[in-house]
Amino acid sequence: MKLDKLKDIKADEFMVFASLPDMGRVGGLVSSFLSQHLKAEQVAEITSSDKPWVSYTDGVVKSASDAYKIFYDKRHKLLIFTGESQPQDPAELHRLCNMLLDYVQSIGGKVTRLYGAGGYLREQVTGAPRVCGVVNRPELKRVLAKAGIDFVGNEITSITWFNGLILGLAAERGIDAIGLFGEIAETTVPQPLAAKTIISAFSKLEDIPIDTKPLDRQYESILEEIQKTKGSSKFGPGIG
Repeated sequence: MKLDKLKDIKADEFMVFASLPDMGRVGGLVSSFLSQHLKAEQVAEITSSDKPWVSYTDGVVKSASDAYKIFYDKRHKLLIFTGESQPQDPAELHRLCNMLLDYVQSIGGKVTRLYGAGGYLREQVTGAPRVCGVVNRPELKRVLAKAGIDFVGNEITSITWFNGLILGLAAERGIDAIGLFGEIAETTVPQPLAAKTIISAFSKLEDIPIDTKPLDRQYESILEEIQKTKGSSKFGPGIG
């Protein structure tokens, strides 16, 4: 795993939003949307090569790797970490989280808050999905309460992989963090409405105006695609 800096950042203080695809790809939808629609500039990239497979094209195989991108929105002093997947290996996941936090702290300015995001699987979701939250310090509970955001229910006892781990590791480094999780009832299909409710909550918490209408259009496109693929086979050719 390696980090490549593309541009130096100078900021006395800044926020971080870091999330990766999880159930319903919610975490990835949120961070990628923020990086695109806030017109953030890419400033660094982390490359991981932990895949237990190789890619294949026209008779040639090559090692597979993932690129995790770091963007900076200078106007809102917001660093955004996003990617298309998560590491498969727990040790690699820890390395990724710590490499990101090392980079964040190397910038030199105060990290005012780190946000994470992901999907919150519920047995039944009626109406628009709600957003629920967690914090990594008890004192931060009042921030969610003031914004009218409920806490994740006590039926949840652990939050796995990147979108949970990054919050705990941030606490170990003295960085305040809030996790925002959008309700979903389906895990295998992207859930842009859950991403929308998270972004709306973040917008309210930090007073950053964000137009979420593109996520409504994305949801409509997904519904159309589901209708087209109904009845088609879920399996294709493969090796391994």
